[in-house]
Amino acid sequence: MSNLNLGLIYLLMPILMWVVLARLRSPVVALWCLGSLLGAGALLLAELFAFIPPWINAPMVNLLEFTSLLSSIQALRLDQGVPWRFRWMAAVSLGYLVVFEICREVYALGTYRLALVPLVELVLVLQVVGWAWRIARQQKSAGAVTIAGSHLLLSVGVFLVLVQLFFPRGGVPNCPRDSSGLTDTLGMLASLAGDVGFIGLALERSLTQWLDAASKQARLEERQLLGNQLAHLDRQRGFGLVAASLAHELNQPLTAILASAQAARRGTAADRLDRVQSLELLDKIILNTRRLSEVTGRIRSFIRPAEPHQGPVDLEKVTRQMLEMVEPDLQHQGVQVAFAAEGSPVLVQGDAIQLSQVVLNVLRNALEAVQLVPDPFIQIQLNRSADKAVLSIRDSGPGLDPGQADRIGTPYFTTKPDGLGLGLSIATAILQQHQGSLTLRNAEGGGACVDIRLPLRAVGGALP
Repeated sequence: MSNLNLGLIYLLMPILMWVVLARLRSPVVALWCLGSLLGAGALLLAELFAFIPPWINAPMVNLLEFTSLLSSIQALRLDQGVPWRFRWMAAVSLGYLVVFEICREVYALGTYRLALVPLVELVLVLQVVGWAWRIARQQKSAGAVTIAGSHLLLSVGVFLVLVQLFFPRGGVPNCPRDSSGLTDTLGMLASLAGDVGFIGLALERSLTQWLDAASKQARLEERQLLGNQLAHLDRQRGFGLVAASLAHELNQPLTAILASAQAARRGTAADRLDRVQSLELLDKIILNTRRLSEVTGRIRSFIRPAEPHQGPVDLEKVTRQMLEMVEPDLQHQGVQVAFAAEGSPVLVQGDAIQLSQVVLNVLRNALEAVQLVPDPFIQIQLNRSADKAVLSIRDSGPGLDPGQADRIGTPYFTTKPDGLGLGLSIATAILQQHQGSLTLRNAEGGGACVDIRLPLRAVGGALP
């Protein structure tokens, strides 16, 4: 089979690669395919030397061979994240063409003139071998091994050509184009094997990336599931800690309902109630029943397991609801609360139940921090800072121990005798899922301060 026919077969390889790697197209794939096309073009052009003037054919063939290997090297370097600059590559290619033309015209250079092309080719081929072997060692890639092995074989053939030039049998050096038929064949076969190896490398890379992505997704889903379960358990535990206080809150509307019903029964039995008085007692019963329903509904929605629901959340409303939940504890401990909020709603995007849990955890920690101080108070501020909503909850407690400040909020670390060390860590995880953050610091003037930051919800393409 002639080199022309083999060259045509070689020309099909970049097309085949482009089709096989259709879903994996990238600058690396494009550069390697370009290098294969240029190499095939050089081989075909060399076989047409009888039809093209030598002053055009020879420079074009050598420039195509040079840029072919240069593109292959650039593809491997780009795969490793250390590509050459394209301006530098263009300048080197132009410089090589100028040097080749000078050597071709100056026949007095003799052996050095003839050795220019194989010497440059040997340097470039060894570059391909080196970078392919580096990838093979790092990624344990059989495709990269094939590229390195095939081009190493080609480098041996080019080296033999150089040996023939510097140590000719008859004492007269031969023209490389006349004595390197074996090298051309080795070059074509090495390029074909290298293309097959590159397809294998790309497919291996794609499979590895797919497996890594699938593994990361599975771990992420597992962490989210575990996080949701822990958050649910923490909400139940939090509810248990405030159950006694909530019993007091529930007892008030029940007592009012019972008192109104008893008054209505006594008045009806003694025939002392007129229509207006009866309606007043019934209205009180309806009002307190609705209040009772609101309390139980808020408790039920807070402690039940549910899928996260993303939507607009009013941070001021959430904070006031959580303050109502701990209101009995605030009254029992005599804690004063100052809540400063902006006039307009501060909206964020997220799950209202999960964000309620974050606020409740922080409030509960603040309540525990002020238990033993003489004038307990909690100061809450809600405002906007750039594109963030900032909810700051400060207590008048003893503050944070500098030696433990960095560990507070990490899983299973707690300063409470009966604590689990999960409250703030779960709150932090919830905020991270909402692209927010939780920071703890010692406040000026004493006490600790927790800053909850969340991105403001965009309304109509703009921040509120």
